[in-house]
Amino acid sequence: MNNFDEFVNCWKTGIKNLPVKKSEAHLLFLVVYPDELVWDLNIEKQTQTTTLMVSGGSSGSGSGHDIQFCYQSQLRDVLKKCHHSHAMIVSVGMVFDMTPSMTSIDEFKHFSKSDLFCKAHIMAKPHQPAYLHHQHIDLNIDMWNNIGSPDIFSKHLWRNYDRAKFNFHDDYTPLHLTPEGLPQIDNFSATERSKKSFSYYREYNAVWKDLDNVWEHVDKNDFYFSRFMTRISSTFYVFNSEPLSPILDRKYDVFMAPTAGYLTEEYCDRYNFDGKVIFYDYTQENISLKKKIIEMNMNLEEQRYLSQNSKTNIILDGPSRFMECSEGRSRSENQKKKIEQLRKFQEQMYEDCDIDYWVMNLIEPDYDRIYETVKGKDVFFRASNIFGYHMSHAYYTLEELCKSYSNLKECLSSANFCWLTGTTPFKERREELL
Repeated sequence: MNNFDEFVNCWKTGIKNLPVKKSEAHLLFLVVYPDELVWDLNIEKQTQTTTLMVSGGSSGSGSGHDIQFCYQSQLRDVLKKCHHSHAMIVSVGMVFDMTPSMTSIDEFKHFSKSDLFCKAHIMAKPHQPAYLHHQHIDLNIDMWNNIGSPDIFSKHLWRNYDRAKFNFHDDYTPLHLTPEGLPQIDNFSATERSKKSFSYYREYNAVWKDLDNVWEHVDKNDFYFSRFMTRISSTFYVFNSEPLSPILDRKYDVFMAPTAGYLTEEYCDRYNFDGKVIFYDYTQENISLKKKIIEMNMNLEEQRYLSQNSKTNIILDGPSRFMECSEGRSRSENQKKKIEQLRKFQEQMYEDCDIDYWVMNLIEPDYDRIYETVKGKDVFFRASNIFGYHMSHAYYTLEELCKSYSNLKECLSSANFCWLTGTTPFKERREELL
């Protein structure tokens, strides 16, 4: 990408078929770019990261938010013309810890149900005009329009104001501020502040360029990366969060899928598959875990023991379709019963299928190997959420992810028949016949 406009055009093109959730259509997620900010790889990656995090879902892993973009100089006009009731306004360079049970996205949605006017990072240094820092502002647009859409975004704006006696830190961060003629503006709480950070556009080019090698050496006290890195770790998921969507019922020769969960085992059972199954993963650790679980046909307790003795972060919590209570059973009892059924599917797959394991990064795969495997065959290929995954967006630019997704589809088109499922780099779930 050469500039912010190219990035915005790419993102908007990529999400054009993604509907905004009706229940959240009144909420605007606005990514703002400072006019004077010079575009380079460092700023591109910060733009990509901020956008990904606010584009959908409480943890940033979903879609469906009405996400829009503007330059800082356009902010007031954009808000005056929009049809939303509330806005979460974030500047490029804002990042969030998306792991808590109540994330910053959830906090904004909670704010939208309150009667508060505005929440922001208030800057009120003694004997100086007060203003709101542009990094993150939650705004009640309806209330703002009702009082004449005043400028609340300029620097050194208010000379006359009432402020709280206490500060969050130092002497310029009051708990709240009431500028003359405006409703009270609340500061983000200590808890809310702990879940996010702003880059202040520090120089991180070396980190983004060589993330594989320098990531573990990044200063953990750098608050920007300490928030961001909470989700950057090698993880193995025992269960799938994806639905068991129907596919075209036919005799497939090859199933290719990531190591996570039991979805492949379920597909094999549903479609009586007895061909070649290829599990792939970008780490040898996850490949070894999947192979061990299959060959030992591990129950839940055995996998829990494995989790306690593994260096890899193993997630044992099942998605809702595995946890639904029935027949008076508790969640844990229901999950245990479900996994016993899945173990039968897994055992049958192990007996009927030719199983292989590939260490393969799907963003940079060995296309020749895939080509030779699928050429002239009937193939079911699961890409899962890899192209829209937070780690993929950390390691690659949006342009690189789009190109890789296109290259994979072109490679798979060498098959006689290929059913491809998974998410695009924009987190749109697709099922395509290639």
